[in-house]
Amino acid sequence: MTLKGIAVRPLKKLSRRLWVGVDVGGSKVAVLVVDTQRRVRGRATAPTDVSGPERTVASIVAAIREGLRAANAQMEEIAAVGLGIPGRVMPETGVVQLAVNLNLKEFPVGELLEAQIGAPCFLENDVRVATSGVYHFNGNHTLRNMAYLSVGTGIAAGLIINGELYRGSSGMAGEIGHMVIDPQGPRCGCGAFGCLETFAAGPAIARLGRRAVELGTSRLLKDSEPITAESVYEAARQGDTAAQAIVEKAGRYLGQALQWLVTAYDVERIVLGGGVACAGDAFWQPIQRELDRQRKTSPLASDLLTSDMFHLLPADYDAGIWGAIALAQHRLEKEQEETASWESV
Repeated sequence: MTLKGIAVRPLKKLSRRLWVGVDVGGSKVAVLVVDTQRRVRGRATAPTDVSGPERTVASIVAAIREGLRAANAQMEEIAAVGLGIPGRVMPETGVVQLAVNLNLKEFPVGELLEAQIGAPCFLENDVRVATSGVYHFNGNHTLRNMAYLSVGTGIAAGLIINGELYRGSSGMAGEIGHMVIDPQGPRCGCGAFGCLETFAAGPAIARLGRRAVELGTSRLLKDSEPITAESVYEAARQGDTAAQAIVEKAGRYLGQALQWLVTAYDVERIVLGGGVACAGDAFWQPIQRELDRQRKTSPLASDLLTSDMFHLLPADYDAGIWGAIALAQHRLEKEQEETASWESV
């Protein structure tokens, strides 16, 4: 069946009462299975096979099977699957245009998954999926305009504008990790020099930590192996001056990024999360100092950057996987409404 030239799936039987959320990363696939009341029925993680596109899809299917096994359920019980995938994703077609860490380029992930699972599969960029998860957490759904800033391997923001996930004209809205803050800075994976990610993302912080060890300026990091962003923040927490300088600089740049988001989109709230943000106060305090500095030097910043605007996501809340559940439910409901409307014509 087609609707204005777009393929529309038939309505699913009511016996399909399970929703599956999938968070696809470069090293692992995380799966959550819930029922219609959003009660957790099963969880699973499995390695991501990035040796080839078909094998990547096979590893996703294997992880879903593990999640169903934990839930004591079968494929036939799945109403829909939502997936968050890093990179440039076309939600309408299920095609991953480019996911560097997964070695995917112009690949029909959604179509192949549906063929193997036998249920609708909906894809979206992982940060935008996580934004949906954050939006449905702790009362954020009452907001009309909100941003979620994810700081991990990369840096990106997801946006809720007028109560809806905002993608932009080409699906790149919120990619502030690639805003250039210092043209003389390190080369970024995108090809530019001095992007925000090259100073404040997890790999950048780890790189600066290793550099501090090479220069002999860190007394604690030399005992860390391997040096990660987590170990740099821990060293800073313990008073290592070199590590403190690294996280202070990262915090300063991230504080500026928050100011960009507020002035560009006039949001009511910004929630911060991601792997690096799990450092908690050691992550947040340098950002807070930069925001305080801005408030003291600018009346506009004082008015816009209110202290109750910024929230740190709890480390134990998996926004990506819950956002994938929300994506599956929202998209299937929308398809069913369109199908019902078309059949009534």
